[in-house]
Amino acid sequence: MNRKPRTWQWDDVRFFLAVVHAGSLSGAARALERRLGVTLLNRTPDGFATTSAGEAILRQCTAMENAALDLERIAAGHDSLVTGSVRVTTTEALGYQLLGPAIVALRQAHPNLRVDLSVGVRSLDIARRDADLAIRFARPANSDLLCRKLGEVGFTLYASPRYLEKSGIPTRGRGLAGYDLITFTGAPAATSPFFMGEPLEGARMVVRCDNPLIQLKVAADHAGIAELACFLGDASPNLVRVWPKEPPIRRAAWLIVHQDMRRSARIRAVSAAIGDEFRRQRHTLEKGSRRLASSL
Repeated sequence: MNRKPRTWQWDDVRFFLAVVHAGSLSGAARALERRLGVTLLNRTPDGFATTSAGEAILRQCTAMENAALDLERIAAGHDSLVTGSVRVTTTEALGYQLLGPAIVALRQAHPNLRVDLSVGVRSLDIARRDADLAIRFARPANSDLLCRKLGEVGFTLYASPRYLEKSGIPTRGRGLAGYDLITFTGAPAATSPFFMGEPLEGARMVVRCDNPLIQLKVAADHAGIAELACFLGDASPNLVRVWPKEPPIRRAAWLIVHQDMRRSARIRAVSAAIGDEFRRQRHTLEKGSRRLASSL
């Protein structure tokens, strides 16, 4: 006997979207199918695929989700109280050097404000409110996002003295063939040119890791050459600059927020604290903290 489908709720839409995005089927998704009286997903060797009915419903569900996210952003963007939480995403290195001190200063001025910090190279989606603020070296092209240049961060090549004594110092402009390199799993476009623009043909990629703190540790343990932010590499007593007289390359750091959130009091407070801390550390962030002289 056929049962009359029950009225579905917004939570049902969220469950369905989660299944589609993740490619896995949950009890919640099966409950949604029973509620609607129609099959939305088919099992395949690679997971789950939407049926034609599922595709039609998915388009409406996505529109509903986007509308709900728009409402959330608009409401949050008109919040006049410096309370609650702000989700910030940035890299591990900037989180350590920049966000830590900024959060301390922020807490002193606004004790009822909490910062939820997410670090890594993966870009979280600000439009979907995965994060409220982002500090990145890549400037996004999305017209709904407001980007403010915080300043520039200097990068150069580092290795341990033991490694350079064993392998020799590469000649600037002649490439890194024959040297051991420590790098990202995929060179981010924002860091181009990578390894200060040196040709990498013939170089050995011995470690790929997206965490610059681990890259630093591996380089300090004599495994090879890493390109690091100067404020990070200079702080390690076990690393030296490969070309100490060469000026660092500089990359712009951007503070990114959705335009709907720009008037939120708590967003503005966190943005101001980050900007103040960047200005306070401008020299270290741009040039590092070590004098430009060889320590070999």
